[in-house]
Amino acid sequence: MNLLLLREHEVRDDGRTSVTGRRARHLIDVLGAAPGRTLRAGLIDGPLGTAEVIAVAADRVQLHCTFEATAPTRADDTLLLAVPRPKVLRRCTEQAAALGFGRIVLLRTWRVDKSHLQSHTLDLDRLTHHLLLGLEQAQRTCLPTIHLAPRFRPFLEDELEAVVPHGNRFVAHPSGEFDTASADVDRAAPITLAIGPERGFTDYEVDRLRDFGFVCVRAGLHPQRVETAIALVFGQLDLRRTQSRVRATRGPG
Repeated sequence: MNLLLLREHEVRDDGRTSVTGRRARHLIDVLGAAPGRTLRAGLIDGPLGTAEVIAVAADRVQLHCTFEATAPTRADDTLLLAVPRPKVLRRCTEQAAALGFGRIVLLRTWRVDKSHLQSHTLDLDRLTHHLLLGLEQAQRTCLPTIHLAPRFRPFLEDELEAVVPHGNRFVAHPSGEFDTASADVDRAAPITLAIGPERGFTDYEVDRLRDFGFVCVRAGLHPQRVETAIALVFGQLDLRRTQSRVRATRGPG
């Protein structure tokens, strides 16, 4: 935990709060919380700040919080993720939150086992728990939204345009015609990244994504684990976007 995340209702008007359970144990056992120590803190979907430890008991930590006046801007980047196995999904949601995605769409594709959609892992409370773990790790406060799309084609035809921003739409595939390190990324648009299941998207699914403006990209010569692909491909695309912004700021020459 690199950031103590709190919900707004947990903090009193005078800035005082107390935490128990997992967060208290981590503060005490891992961070060595003691009276007078200042920790990084943040409000979920709100500003960052600090929390000074007031008192420590066996299972409770009392703190006084001070937050910045404004909250970080919420990113509009979207992850379209074919639902992986439950253990992998937990890692992927943590990864996506840590990377700053503002929206996660969980897709049922041809190679997604039907049992994956019946897993308790898809319970919103469980998903939120892992999203919060990712935010804590990356010191972010903006909680991604979750959208479940149990049918691939109807989602593309009926929901995609309302859910996903235009521009910078990419689908990761080992046979992608463009390498992410040289991809053309619009500096002003959010990124939407489609990642297939552990056996990848089918050719039909890749073609359909192309029909809706997705550019097929690859990251290196070898297939990657799903959670690795999310970080690798998005990281390179985000770097390309940042480079484009820097060039625009510097101007010609």
